[in-house]
Amino acid sequence: MSKHVLILASFFFLCLPISAEDSKPSLDCRNTIRPSFPAKRVRMVHVDTNQKVGDSLQAGQVAGTMTPLPDIVSEKFETQYRNAEQLYSEKKFNEAVAILEPSIKTEKNNPFLWNLYARALYAANRKKESFSAYQRLLSIIDADETYFEDGSPDLVVLDAWFLEAYWKISTLYLDQEEYAKSIFYNRKMLDVVTYANKLYDPEKMIYNVSALSYLAEAYYFLKIKEANQFYVCETLKLDKDNQYVLQFLLQ
Repeated sequence: MSKHVLILASFFFLCLPISAEDSKPSLDCRNTIRPSFPAKRVRMVHVDTNQKVGDSLQAGQVAGTMTPLPDIVSEKFETQYRNAEQLYSEKKFNEAVAILEPSIKTEKNNPFLWNLYARALYAANRKKESFSAYQRLLSIIDADETYFEDGSPDLVVLDAWFLEAYWKISTLYLDQEEYAKSIFYNRKMLDVVTYANKLYDPEKMIYNVSALSYLAEAYYFLKIKEANQFYVCETLKLDKDNQYVLQFLLQ
């Protein structure tokens, strides 16, 4: 399996004023500022890196290479897992869920089983069940995270193998109007590390537009203007005609 480069998210494009007709919102993107990620320490796992504990990275600096996924993910349920993967690829999501249910009851701490199970539920639009499954997954892969007494994050774990899980649960938190949690998991996936190969190009990865616009939306409802405008601008840099994000612009 080829390795993938794990880099800090870097969406720094030429900042130009974005204006519209009088009937539409106007926005000057020349002086927007990226909000800092709300963590004192970040630990990346399943990454080969020359970085040492305590090192800091700049946006766009290579952090390391993602380690290969294991060839065997379950001693008892490998066949069921691979069958569920095939069913997922065929968009038979509920069938994939059914195959995986016995396995997660037995291997209760297997993140690969929980991840595929949560993905299949999500794709089947069984969002409440998917949310619970993703919570279980994150309790396994992010078990070492620590928080201060006020609930703000101290040590944040970023698992390179499960970045999609951070993204998916961020969308579920957004649906539930839990905006701070949506931002936290969205930014774990997008702003802090970006999973990609050496030819990574944010302009060609559609999910970036959704992730950026959802951040703008969450900050809109939290009434945090500076962060909201930053992510509106970032969205419009990738998709200048995006109308979804403009409805969440704080003026």
